[in-house]
Amino acid sequence: MQLYFRLLKFLFHYWAQLALAIFFMITLALSNGAMAYLIGPVLKFLFTNNADDTIRLIPIDLFTFNRAQMLIAVPLIIIFVALIKGLSFFWQAYFMGHVGQKMVADIRLHLYRHILNLPISYFSKSSTGQLISRMTNDVGMLQNTASNSVATILRESFSIIVLATVVITRDWKLALAAFVTFPLAIYPLVRFSKKMRKVSTQGQATMGAMTILMHEAIAGIRIVKAFCMEKYEEMRFGKENDRFTKFSMKSIKVRSISSPLMETLRAIGLAFAIWYAAYRIQNGSLTPDDFISFSAALLMLYPSIKALNGVNMNIQQGLAAAARVFELLDAPQETKDKDDAKRIDTIRQGIEFKDVSFRYGEKLILEGINLKVRKGEIIAIVGTSGAGKTTFINLLPRFYDVTEGIILFDDVDIRDIIKNSLRSQIAIVSQQVILFNDSVSKNIAYGDVTRDSRDIISAAKAANADSFIRKLPQGYDTVIGEGGVRLSGGERQRLSIARAILKNAPILILDEATSSLDTESEMEVQKGLNNLVHGRTTFVVAHRLSTVRNADRIIVLSDGGIKEMGRHEELLKFGGEYSRIYNMQFQGGDEINLKSQITNYK
Repeated sequence: MQLYFRLLKFLFHYWAQLALAIFFMITLALSNGAMAYLIGPVLKFLFTNNADDTIRLIPIDLFTFNRAQMLIAVPLIIIFVALIKGLSFFWQAYFMGHVGQKMVADIRLHLYRHILNLPISYFSKSSTGQLISRMTNDVGMLQNTASNSVATILRESFSIIVLATVVITRDWKLALAAFVTFPLAIYPLVRFSKKMRKVSTQGQATMGAMTILMHEAIAGIRIVKAFCMEKYEEMRFGKENDRFTKFSMKSIKVRSISSPLMETLRAIGLAFAIWYAAYRIQNGSLTPDDFISFSAALLMLYPSIKALNGVNMNIQQGLAAAARVFELLDAPQETKDKDDAKRIDTIRQGIEFKDVSFRYGEKLILEGINLKVRKGEIIAIVGTSGAGKTTFINLLPRFYDVTEGIILFDDVDIRDIIKNSLRSQIAIVSQQVILFNDSVSKNIAYGDVTRDSRDIISAAKAANADSFIRKLPQGYDTVIGEGGVRLSGGERQRLSIARAILKNAPILILDEATSSLDTESEMEVQKGLNNLVHGRTTFVVAHRLSTVRNADRIIVLSDGGIKEMGRHEELLKFGGEYSRIYNMQFQGGDEINLKSQITNYK
């Protein structure tokens, strides 16, 4: 029941259009009832020849006509009712369609906004394909329910009420005979509804799994082809496709059983009503014209009941999709800023880690970190894989919050700083360059799209990117494709450096910024990095130790803590973990050509 109320909350945002839709639905239902009610008197008029007979079209003396008047009244009334019916159908469909589309658009926007505000930890547990499936498949199913099924339920419900009124007012005893089978339909209808929702939920989950597989295969198509895994991916997709087909067939089975069952019950009720009507007509307690109007209303009533049964199946599918959408909407968002959170515009003294520890679930990643970083200092963070380097830097922009301890920016706890204000002071250049399927200039200006072309070009020149950008087909207006696929690795990295330069943040994080580049590309990127780090408080995460040898301080992380700290020469003389890692990379003193590496971040 809570699911219905949550959907209605979105629906009633458009109460005015909904009210108009309901008004025209009622008008449509009344016109249907009028048509059914008129059939009896009209047939009596057609099949009687006595000129003195008077006929009441409805049970009001004002609408009593003689035969001559009926010749004019009947065609006009039929045309009038048909016109009202047609106009009512159009306007109820239009207004209800408007409400349904707006409602789903609101849900889609609300869902997208919610996804963007989920914490980083959520995305580490959920796949991109799964989230895309919620946004497309589930919302699409919900759209069909909101736009079509809700409208059908309201429209047919009003028709049933009006036609049932016609049936009962014509002869309530005959109505009881016709509806005798209706209670028998309640139990299977409830069972079918539960079954349909369960099958739909399973089907939507399987569709999500297929979306994940498609996203992974397309995003990693180079690896798929390089390892000749096309058949394997086809097999994986085929397995989920077969599961989805199985659930779809179960859904078809439920629909296929439901429809003939309702038809059978309808036929039994109609047969019983005809038998009882024949008996009543023979003993004179039922007039033929009353029976004709009754039968017409009953025959128009059954399709509405059948339509409700069919749309109930669609509603159950929509509710299953809604449950999955609201499950995502119920996922907790990032911690909100405190009411008294402060705004910062720069860093004046430095950053301090005090007894910082961090757990990811039950796993301890960092423990007892104590570090003071002066403004403008370059701190290199090294360690073996899994030592916690990336987690360390992710704590600075509050992608994760510390489990214990405190991080201070100029003696202010970062949890007391407005998130957007905090993150605006930090620029990040990572190994995994994130670019968007947009123009070069839009990618450089990402974060402040109001910047003019002079600023963008200036940042590109500082990042040593202007020369290759001007060689692109449309220069700075060239669309670079998804993830910057039309650019080389070095070119993509230089664009990310240009983006960081344009942001002009006082704190810089370089997360393995050159580890995936070849020597020539790395030299080009280094020129941009030299301009970027100047005058900034910089954190450099590096795997290759040759890239950090001239940092102000090098921190060696091991087992979640700071094991060693000092300059390059000091740590080598100490002969500890840093020396061990260094010697592993440069065995026998045969160093790679350091001139091709980033050796000076100042």
